[in-house]
Amino acid sequence: MSEAENEFTVQKLRGGFALVWREWSEDEGKFKRRRRQLASEDRQSAEAEARQLWQTGDERDPWTVGRIMTGYLASIAGKPSYGRRKDAWKAMKPFWNAVDPAVIDEAMCRSYRGSRPVENSTVRYELMQLSTSLNWAMGKGYISSRRKVWLPDLPERKTRHLTREEFSAFFNAVHADHAKLYAQIGLYTMARPTAILELTWDRVDFMRGQIDFTPSGHVRTAKRRTIVPIAGDLLPWLQKGFTARTCGYVIERGGQRIHSVKKAFQAASQRSNVHATPYTLRHTGAVWAAEAGVPMAELAQFMGHDDDRTTQQHYARFSPDYLRGVADAIGKTA
Repeated sequence: MSEAENEFTVQKLRGGFALVWREWSEDEGKFKRRRRQLASEDRQSAEAEARQLWQTGDERDPWTVGRIMTGYLASIAGKPSYGRRKDAWKAMKPFWNAVDPAVIDEAMCRSYRGSRPVENSTVRYELMQLSTSLNWAMGKGYISSRRKVWLPDLPERKTRHLTREEFSAFFNAVHADHAKLYAQIGLYTMARPTAILELTWDRVDFMRGQIDFTPSGHVRTAKRRTIVPIAGDLLPWLQKGFTARTCGYVIERGGQRIHSVKKAFQAASQRSNVHATPYTLRHTGAVWAAEAGVPMAELAQFMGHDDDRTTQQHYARFSPDYLRGVADAIGKTA
């Protein structure tokens, strides 16, 4: 872990070891380096002691939301959700850091909602994380009670997709080769952005005509990775990218892996006047497939859904036969 991320390191101090971290000073308006002498005399024990202290803090300190969240995040450091939850806490920290969990009520949660200029879905995720951390603290015995955390309602989820004309206009406005390849893969595989950006050429099987989006050692989450066939229209783009490759990653430039195509998509959206994000392509491919009559169960498997309930919810209405049997049955007699 890095001090630059406001976490901790274990360093030698006065013939022993110390817990070292950086802490924001409101008075000075900058990070200050802090140290705490550890009792352990060997590094392995010192690192274990440091982890425990970092998670639980000084027992003389009150169990504020900030202290609880620090301990909770330390407890999930090895899980796939850690990075996203850590980023969420950065946004939450100015409001919640010094709050006593005992005073959290609906009015305070609503006040937090008003302080965040983001969508309800984002604030809902952050408040759910607050609730989860309080449950963690209860389970550990750090707090004896907690109130229910109010959550904002989620807006009706709308599936944003492009028509074929919109996609053509958008794609023609994409300039960078890596972004063009990404757009084709995103449309024809319906893979999630992270899976595409992590894709390496050794998992593109030209002989079998398949792409395996699951890297070695990947920890399965609810967002399941899939193996999908290479569409005929996608094949020449992959072949072109493979010929021009300069590293092992499929989406790369100048031998360097690309970690985000958001800026390229934003620029193409402005040039074409067609708003599209990397995730829009997943929805677009799914809608086009549904419009072509692909069964929901088959589409669910292609998209990596555990079952077709989610698929039905978002894409069934685009199928040409959607509820056709109900409509046709109305005029029939027994």
